[in-house]
Amino acid sequence: MVILGQELAGYTIVASLDSPAPAEAYRALDADGREVTLYVQEGMGIDADAFRGALERLLSLSARVHGIVPVIAGGMEGDAGWIAARQSDDPSVEDLLPRLRSVAYELVVDVARTLGAAHALGLSHGDLGPHTVVITGQGAAVLRAFGLHLLFGAPEDAMADAARYRAPELFNDAHDPHARAIDQRTDVYGLGMLLYCLLGGERPFDGRDDLDVCALDEVPPPLEGVSAQVNEALTRALSKDPDARFQTVHELMAAVRPLLVGAAPLAGGAPPPRGPRPQAAAAPSLQESAPDTERSVPAPASRNTLPTGTLPPEAMRHPVVEIAAPRSRSNVLLAGGALLLVALTSAAVAVPLSSYIAQRGIPPPPAEPPAHASDSHHNESTASPVQCDPGASEAVGPAVEAPATKAGATRRAEPAPLVATPAVEAKGSPGQPWYGDQLF
Repeated sequence: MVILGQELAGYTIVASLDSPAPAEAYRALDADGREVTLYVQEGMGIDADAFRGALERLLSLSARVHGIVPVIAGGMEGDAGWIAARQSDDPSVEDLLPRLRSVAYELVVDVARTLGAAHALGLSHGDLGPHTVVITGQGAAVLRAFGLHLLFGAPEDAMADAARYRAPELFNDAHDPHARAIDQRTDVYGLGMLLYCLLGGERPFDGRDDLDVCALDEVPPPLEGVSAQVNEALTRALSKDPDARFQTVHELMAAVRPLLVGAAPLAGGAPPPRGPRPQAAAAPSLQESAPDTERSVPAPASRNTLPTGTLPPEAMRHPVVEIAAPRSRSNVLLAGGALLLVALTSAAVAVPLSSYIAQRGIPPPPAEPPAHASDSHHNESTASPVQCDPGASEAVGPAVEAPATKAGATRRAEPAPLVATPAVEAKGSPGQPWYGDQLF
């Protein structure tokens, strides 16, 4: 017998959980102090090898299929079998009814996608319903207690509250040779029950005590506020005979999609998704791809249907953002690039030009005094000496005309004591002075 504080297979039991699984559920801590959900079934009458084989399939499924609470480990302890799954405190769909009516189709699409991937690998949930589908804080629908019937058998308590959701084959005696197998058609029943509860906003058979009789013999009554075609599809999905149901979840989704997409809003729910309305007389296209689990429904206009702290399902987490037309964006980019090019070009010209102007404003250095002066040019005019006035600012040397030279004569530098150095023009013509090395 499992008791609180007991250590089982390296896990310490800290609390008992109320779970619809066919095994006892406990909150436990692993060796690193992380919380897990521990499912334990004592006194198992199954073969240990069969248990280990089913456990390996579930471990492989957890690594390959998203949308389920993964199984971490499992094994046998004496005559008790156990598995450890990741801890999940997220609320179930059953806890959130009727607040999910406006997103019923989106949630069912999420669940159908996960079921389709698991069915392709040869595994089924076996106990699908509003009690085993949880909504995460990110708004995703996740399946818990997946495939536990493979390990621990079908639930034995027919009077449990979750019996209202279960297919009749889950109540069969395992030793009955005529018992119906638990397969993907059982999940079709569970998916139909999930959609029934989401659209109706309430649990079936409320107020009834004989839930085992309801699950075995009675089909839930038709829903109010939905079309007759939707009720017909739900009646077929919830058939007590597995052969009379839709045989796959893809068939069920293909049947309800045209009935729910673009339908009138449910009473108390959000308006239908916006989009072009189909013509009344238009027949569905035969070339249209099967909807199955393909998400093609826009997000509803209202998101006030989920509890505080949760987000809508995956299909509703991507708001539409208006962006500029490609031509407008390219024009804006070209204009910005042109402005940037003009600014860079102006900066490249302004820096050297300012340096050049600054250098032109500096008076040239005085020439070296010549070793001797020429006596052959007495008629050359010289500049007046610069007057030095201590009270005045620095004097500017007056301009001096360049002396005329005779052809073939050697030109010598004139003495420049106490006079400003004359500016010699290029090629001897009047114009802008040439400073040689002072340019740049």
